[in-house]
Amino acid sequence: MTILTDSEWRKLTRDLSRRVGVAAPDWTNTDASDPGVTMAELIGFLAESLLDRPDRSPRAQTRLTAVVGDLADRVRDGSCGDVRPLTRNRYFYGKLMSVDDFTLEQEYVRGKGRRHNLLLHGVGIAWGLEVTVEPGPTTGDHVVVSPGLAIGPTGEELLVCEPITIALGPIQSPSYVTLGLVDRPFAVVPTPDGEEASHVEEVTVVDVLPDLPAPRFALARVKRTGRRWRLDPTFKVPHRDP
Repeated sequence: MTILTDSEWRKLTRDLSRRVGVAAPDWTNTDASDPGVTMAELIGFLAESLLDRPDRSPRAQTRLTAVVGDLADRVRDGSCGDVRPLTRNRYFYGKLMSVDDFTLEQEYVRGKGRRHNLLLHGVGIAWGLEVTVEPGPTTGDHVVVSPGLAIGPTGEELLVCEPITIALGPIQSPSYVTLGLVDRPFAVVPTPDGEEASHVEEVTVVDVLPDLPAPRFALARVKRTGRRWRLDPTFKVPHRDP
């Protein structure tokens, strides 16, 4: 049975949407969970017209049957891969707002941005973020990461504005040069129960780690040869098309 990747399905869906939209501008493809009557009818038409062609070889016939069947299953199930529906507040007069409600409001906006990054841009380095290993005359070898931007595995924007230098020292070999997004609370204010930070700053941090915990993004892998550290040329930076 033929299995297409998520990237191949998205490209196929975009092509079908564009072609159907020309013939039927008012079709019902309003969102990812509503493939529309026109899309379902189109799949049925393709299945009937292509599967019944006598000039197709048995092998091609089997492949086409699997592809059309898998596509029909996805349309029926409304499958969106790892993307999940978002939840937002519904306002009405008299509604009491709690901390959870305001947190939900923030998560909705943040979730929309991450979903946009994943579905339209994918995962990988947008620009910059070059990694080099430099010798130190007294402190030993260290890693230098140049400024740049990457989209992480969950759609977060990982922005490094200035060169980052990290001493390698006595760490495990091999290790990964990673990016991660962390929240740094600040602006502490008094509260009835003590003190609380009133703001949170999202900061991209660069670390050298012996493993790769989710959802960290790996820029490079370094290995120690004798007393020297070097970049591992076999390591491939993670990349996933939208």
